[in-house]
Amino acid sequence: MNPQPYQTPPNWWPSRLSPRFVNATRFWRLRDLRKLGIRSLEVQHGDRIGESLKSGAGVLILPNHSFHYDSHAIIEAGIRHGWSTHFMSAWQVFAMAGRLGKNILQRHGAFSINREGTDTKAFRQALSILSSDPHALVMYPEGDLYHSNDRVMPFREGAAAIALSASKKSPRPIHVYPTVMKCFYTKDPTPELAQMMSNLEHRIRWRSRPDMPLLDRIYRFGKGFLASKEIEYMGTSHFGELPERLKNLATFVLEQVRSQHDLKSRGHDVVDQIRNVRGFLIRETEKAQQEIKQSVSNPELEKRLQQLQHHMADMFFVTQLSSYRGNYAVENPTVERIAETIDKFEEDIFELQYPTPRGERHLVVKFGERIDLTEQQFTAASLTQLAETRVQQLMDEVNSEGLNLEMI
Repeated sequence: MNPQPYQTPPNWWPSRLSPRFVNATRFWRLRDLRKLGIRSLEVQHGDRIGESLKSGAGVLILPNHSFHYDSHAIIEAGIRHGWSTHFMSAWQVFAMAGRLGKNILQRHGAFSINREGTDTKAFRQALSILSSDPHALVMYPEGDLYHSNDRVMPFREGAAAIALSASKKSPRPIHVYPTVMKCFYTKDPTPELAQMMSNLEHRIRWRSRPDMPLLDRIYRFGKGFLASKEIEYMGTSHFGELPERLKNLATFVLEQVRSQHDLKSRGHDVVDQIRNVRGFLIRETEKAQQEIKQSVSNPELEKRLQQLQHHMADMFFVTQLSSYRGNYAVENPTVERIAETIDKFEEDIFELQYPTPRGERHLVVKFGERIDLTEQQFTAASLTQLAETRVQQLMDEVNSEGLNLEMI
């Protein structure tokens, strides 16, 4: 998981999509994909989006969050089939970009959203795009990038709520397209993965074990690091299956933070619960910071601020924990799953924005059949569940199909 700032956004950045600019900068996006080791790109059913847009429908594309810069793949699919897209992006993406970077993001159709609160500006822009804009809208309902591509993470209901609101208010039909992106290795990255495992072992003062099978090293490392965090937070390490231990530790940390602030449990799952606690911590942190600015010296306030900052770090740790599945690689030890797990370790242990590219990969982008909101009655929950199920089905289909290499 990427470390990033959590606070009230300093600004809101609207989309200023320029299809001409997007086409003119194609070379740089393809170069970025090649830097990630992506040497070929296959687009399946990209014409479906263009057909819906030409018919006058509003189009919402709901893809899995596959890898860093996966928006480049959606943009490239649109260029190949004659359509363009807006993107809803976390405001932190803009905040961490320079002035030129912000401008480039906006001209590519990105606009910001505050996921920790109610962002009416982002909601209105999304609604406007679906209701009257000639271009499509892309939203990532998983929210974050989890590096467990073969298993779709629970979708958030925000995208469905926006689509249903647009369907009620707009005279044109709204078409929702579940979409999947998946990278396959075409050059074996195992030697590089083994070296990264050695780097990770050295990082936690372990002796490297290149004599062990790579999968065994992954689970040995994961169990050891988890045990150290259990001791840190719970006082002792625990036994049991990894998925259960991960869930129990995440629940324990959440409960500890909630109890210290007298917060009730809110949310359908751990991601919603984290979001609610983090929203409270952001408000309290900014309140404490303002009070400290107005006082000459207040040790109690400074202690309170430090506690809030520690608890914010705890919420980031719980987010990291929730991104691990425990049995993801071992249940189907493909090179892609092994690589994703090591990528996740690398990001988390070394606190990186991006893992090191390894090997060479082939990328598949597949657009599913449309969900026409005029043909069936949905709630936000039922539409979210349907979209999530469809994306998982698409992923299973892509995994079972052969590769059709087309160099980029």
